[in-house]
Amino acid sequence: MRSVQFDVRALAAAAHDGAALVVAMLATTLLLEVNTLTPAQLGDLTTAFVVAVPIQIAISFLFGVYQGIWRYTSLPDIQRIVFSVLTGTVVVSLALHTLGLDERFTYREYLLYPLFLVALMSLSRMGFRSFKEWAIYGRSGEEGTPVVILGAGDAAVGLVKELSRSHDWRIVGLLDDDEKKRGRLLHGVRVLGPLEDLPRYASRLKLRHAIIAMPSVPYKVRRRVIEICKRAKVAIMTVPTLNDVVAGKSGARIRKVAVDDLMKREAVTLDDAGLHDLLTGQVVMVTGAGGSIGAELCRQIAAYRPALLVLFEMNEYAMYKADEQLREAFPEIPVESIVGDIKNARRVDQVMHQYSPALVFHAAAYKHVPLMEEANAWEAVQNNVLGTYVVARAAIDARVKKFVFVSTDKAVNPTNVMGATKRLAEMVCQGLQAGSQTRFEMVRFGNVLGSAGSVIPKFQEQIDKGGPVTITHPEMVRYFMSIPEAAQLVLQAGCMGLGGEIFVMDMGEPVKIVDLARDMIRLSELSENEIRIVYTGLRPGEKLFEELLADDEHTRPTPHPKLRIAKAREVDADWIDGLLAWLDQDRIPSDSEVRRDLKRWVPEYHTQVRPRLTAVATPRAARGAS
Repeated sequence: MRSVQFDVRALAAAAHDGAALVVAMLATTLLLEVNTLTPAQLGDLTTAFVVAVPIQIAISFLFGVYQGIWRYTSLPDIQRIVFSVLTGTVVVSLALHTLGLDERFTYREYLLYPLFLVALMSLSRMGFRSFKEWAIYGRSGEEGTPVVILGAGDAAVGLVKELSRSHDWRIVGLLDDDEKKRGRLLHGVRVLGPLEDLPRYASRLKLRHAIIAMPSVPYKVRRRVIEICKRAKVAIMTVPTLNDVVAGKSGARIRKVAVDDLMKREAVTLDDAGLHDLLTGQVVMVTGAGGSIGAELCRQIAAYRPALLVLFEMNEYAMYKADEQLREAFPEIPVESIVGDIKNARRVDQVMHQYSPALVFHAAAYKHVPLMEEANAWEAVQNNVLGTYVVARAAIDARVKKFVFVSTDKAVNPTNVMGATKRLAEMVCQGLQAGSQTRFEMVRFGNVLGSAGSVIPKFQEQIDKGGPVTITHPEMVRYFMSIPEAAQLVLQAGCMGLGGEIFVMDMGEPVKIVDLARDMIRLSELSENEIRIVYTGLRPGEKLFEELLADDEHTRPTPHPKLRIAKAREVDADWIDGLLAWLDQDRIPSDSEVRRDLKRWVPEYHTQVRPRLTAVATPRAARGAS
């Protein structure tokens, strides 16, 4: 039941329902009464109306009947009417019996008049809604851009209802592969045929737009539907997916198909209860909180209501943006934004002991491969390796329960300085695990769509400028996942780890970068004749493909289908002393010296020999480079 709120419209609705009650009771009496009513009997009925109407109106108020808006009457409103009338009938019958006014009322009247009353109250509201919708939307007739909806499930139902109120769109039909739905009407819109018929209907009906209303279908189905749309030469839009919902982007708005929709990724299922146990009511610290992964980790952690969220970030502006977004989205969650350098041991120790976090998610790192390869190699070592040691050592001293290190697939058989430093940081965590009460977990994953430095925003910027789109090599392949998915799996690994594990994410199938570029060009409704693809050659430290496991590693499964545990070689705790001596040298070694020494610390590290482009030239590549 809802609180009582009186206003003019509610009082008008109450007066209407009071009149409906009088009509219902009078119609019931006339229907069941054989003889004509005498004046005395009419007087008794009038007295009964005086008692029954206020009772029924009061009960309707208590059931929230008058909180609804007639123009938007729906099934829940009808349900409230039914319950209020049934309750009112019982109370009215007791009141009339107590007052001795029920001489002319038998069980027949008490069964029949509620049916009349429900019909009058419901039909009047539904009629008003129909009239208003006709007055506002119905007269637009053939106005709006014609569009076909692909899918005829629950998402399509909501979309049809949404677009039926829009002047911008006119739904001409639905397409669905379910044979049982063919020819049926869905809110007045007919299911025309299977999805494969889209090109035929697009040509016949002069369609230029299609909306995919299948948010939960597997990747292969989604990709097939997009390919059908391309053959039909229609602009493609879609409704929010489950991943959009998790990421908080699930507004009731259609959007253009993004490159994320073409990735071979399925929705992540999380151990929600386990994450609540891990995060709720705890002090959680995130380093690199202003970066793509760090900021998303903060957002998802905040959803589990920690006692305090401590953000640690060196970039002042990135910290400001992350802090502002968190306070706007989660005003009830206490947030402390700390500006600092992870290499500054005193600052890190101070923060750890001041806030005493139970969990630390270490996402701060230099990640750009070419930048770290030349002129910045020693800085990459200092930030990624020494910085990790400083934060991890401080976590142990502050009795942090769990330390989760965000690693990368480039740490596997690394061919660049960045990857070698991340593998070395993993080994630091492995070495510190021995004899420590803090549980260290490491999580490897591939490229993240839309992150800082990702190819996606770079390609989009090049397409917006009219091209060309630059790719280093036609055979370049990478694993991809979305930022929310990566953060979800980092949290899941933190929930599952017992200490010392290296978690490897199921990254799905690798994607050729050139195919990704072609998809983005097509999604921009352009062709490769308009936007050229140019191959520039591999940059220093780049691989043609990434690995998730090293040659001497094997995995074992976990309870989560998208996480496995890599069994890497053990690291002796005494090994760290020698590493620290190298990190603490009083001179800055050259890039070549850094690469030479990294081979000593990370035996699987080998500098990359860049292949020549002429060995893999294709007619398409040659045409794109011309």
